[in-house]
Amino acid sequence: MTSVRNFSSEAGFWSFIIGFIFIQIGFVVREVGAVRLGDTKRILLRHVFNLILSGVVYCLIGYAFAFSDGGTADKFIGMKLDFSDEILAYKYILLQCIFASMTASIVSGAVAERCKFIAHFVYTVFITGLIHPVVRHWTLYNRGWLYNGDKYSTLDYARIGFHDDVGSGAVHVMGGIAALMGAMMIGPRTGRFDPTLKKDFTERCYSTRIAFLGGLVMAIGLLTIISESPLLFVINYQGDLDADSTIYVFTSGSFAGFCLLLLINCDNRYFGTGRSALNAINGGLTGMIAVSTGYDNYSTHVAIAVGVISIIVYTAYSLLLTRLCIDDPLDVVAVHFGGGSLGLIAVAFFHETYGIFYAWNLQSAYILGWQCVGLMAIIVWTAVISGLMFGVLRLFGILRVCDEAQEKEFAKPAHKIKEITKENQKTVVFTVEASPENTCQKDMYLANASVGDLQL
Repeated sequence: MTSVRNFSSEAGFWSFIIGFIFIQIGFVVREVGAVRLGDTKRILLRHVFNLILSGVVYCLIGYAFAFSDGGTADKFIGMKLDFSDEILAYKYILLQCIFASMTASIVSGAVAERCKFIAHFVYTVFITGLIHPVVRHWTLYNRGWLYNGDKYSTLDYARIGFHDDVGSGAVHVMGGIAALMGAMMIGPRTGRFDPTLKKDFTERCYSTRIAFLGGLVMAIGLLTIISESPLLFVINYQGDLDADSTIYVFTSGSFAGFCLLLLINCDNRYFGTGRSALNAINGGLTGMIAVSTGYDNYSTHVAIAVGVISIIVYTAYSLLLTRLCIDDPLDVVAVHFGGGSLGLIAVAFFHETYGIFYAWNLQSAYILGWQCVGLMAIIVWTAVISGLMFGVLRLFGILRVCDEAQEKEFAKPAHKIKEITKENQKTVVFTVEASPENTCQKDMYLANASVGDLQL
């Protein structure tokens, strides 16, 4: 198997694993903070299930599709598994399982609170076993059609191909498009776009403190994974991965989040001012993802420029989905697809060696062309397969939980209990301090009891 890399740093391998752990914790905490409290246990169960199932599926079939000889279809998909070095192969499978499970976690955030468990099982199998591995074969396997590119006589037969070493396309763009298709097919949460429930819905469904904490944890993990990816996945890596390169990722994310917090007015029809902190952390994550594709060949001012552009991209996608009434509780489409697609295009402009703004030659034009071709190929492949998958699940009625279950959780405001009166007696106002997320049975009993039944 020619695709197994020689790991240049054992410390980098374990740093990558630790970064993945932080990312998964961040995914869970962000999702818990962005949905109703009653869905917390299901979220925890789904993410544990995702880790187990994605690992099994990827080891059984996904890795073969991504990194093996495909015969006549070798440029498109692998067909067999042949380890040349078992130790390296097992370590490499583990790292690739991490990317596969991340794509399923991205989709989970877009369909949170309203997806049936069986549907979660099906899309995890398809994404980690087919959709992601095929894209990985294109972009990282050394005979994949995007990675391999083509030779051009006008450049003395130099080979030009698709550049995506840290998974901006195979993970973030692919995951973002699959999440978009899932959110479109499953429909919005009950009451999400009802103007009369705007304030009440926000109070019930969002815990800014919890979601913001999850975003910070995820940012730490993302920074670690991005920093170590070139060492682990690039053949004969020759870049300069010093401390400054890692700082560029942090600079882009921090600058994007800070600018978004200052400049974006979140007080609109659907989002209250309390979500500005969430928008800031999402903007920071978008900036980190966008700069990751070529950060080892960027400078400080380029990292800042990509961060500024990323807040425009994130805000545009977030508002567009809202206007189209597509419910994405965690804004994963805007963060991952927006940041990933920007990163793939930005590297063709800002790369210090062959970027258009530096080289301005025919080679840089070819590189931009391949980046655009790769981006469109990933979008089309993911949209078609995931759209068919979610469409079939919806057709058979196994995609979305019933609306009655959602309405039961979102009944009437829980923080106010109606006046309790009894004929010929003084009105008694009984107030129960309850969380806006849940109304317990005891509270409802008190609300319907008469004065004579209450022991004050």
